[in-house]
Amino acid sequence: MIQAWTPRVGRQRACAALGVPPRTWRHRRQQAQGRARARPSRATGQPRRAHPARLPDAERARIVKLLCSQRFADLAPAQVYATLLDEGVYACSIRTMYRLLHEADLVGERRRGHAPRASHATPQVHAEAPNQAWSWDISRLAGPARREWFYAYVLLDIFSRAIVGWTVETSESDTVAQRLIATTAARQGIDRDRLVLHSDRGPQMTSMTVAELLEDLGVTRSLSRPRVSNDNPFSESNFKTAKYRPDYPDRFDDLDHARAWFARFVAWYNQEHYHSAVGLQHPADVHDGTAPAIRQDRQRVLDAAYTAHPDRFTRPPTAPQLPQHAWINKPTINNET
Repeated sequence: MIQAWTPRVGRQRACAALGVPPRTWRHRRQQAQGRARARPSRATGQPRRAHPARLPDAERARIVKLLCSQRFADLAPAQVYATLLDEGVYACSIRTMYRLLHEADLVGERRRGHAPRASHATPQVHAEAPNQAWSWDISRLAGPARREWFYAYVLLDIFSRAIVGWTVETSESDTVAQRLIATTAARQGIDRDRLVLHSDRGPQMTSMTVAELLEDLGVTRSLSRPRVSNDNPFSESNFKTAKYRPDYPDRFDDLDHARAWFARFVAWYNQEHYHSAVGLQHPADVHDGTAPAIRQDRQRVLDAAYTAHPDRFTRPPTAPQLPQHAWINKPTINNET
């Protein structure tokens, strides 16, 4: 019997045509022939074999301790590596030093010893009405000469966005902060155990003088996490608005000039500025409770415009909504079932 000749196809070309990696084909062929090597797996509970180049735990701990020592705590691993080589010592590679420091959470800072940096809980501040939560901060204002500064202290209601208290002084002082907070709380009629006061961790904010005052007033103190700038977003945004005003001067002539300008800014911000976060209302109107009536008047204007020319709208227009909540670090909602 004569058989037809069939051309042979190489393994590489066959695997490429079928979309199968050559190593996979070889492994499956070995399995079919009973020659495949048994591998540890999580399913069988067999432990993975340690890499032969892995350093013993005792030696790894010794290297981390060396990197955190007073001699090397301020040096990058490459500097430590070169120093040790010049002394005739090889501990490990530079990459291994970084890997060991990363495992111990010590890549960024080693001066505090072989211990991870203490963590701080994320502050969460919530308000559903004015005078439930304030934020405050201090900002520098350039004075008439170089390195001469004035300091603006501002208390801001996070629900209404209204500036409820402010002052401009020649120095940063917890005494000034204490006086401003006490005066503003009295003027706003703050009840005990009803207000949260949030700030960053500046020395004035964390001083015992201010802490004792807040305890006397029945005000809860909330602090931002260290080195987290967006934990105090309302005050940061307010100062940015001030310094981006067209009439904001490069330098203030004297303290009276700084106070006069800031007084004009506060009046504009509270009573003339349409704030996008409060339904394009004036912060003062939201703070004193007149904003709902203003929104109703706006809605009547929009309803009349729609009635007169409905063809100009794809849907009936609505006035911007007023806020129902204000948050610093709003918690995420887990919708998983």
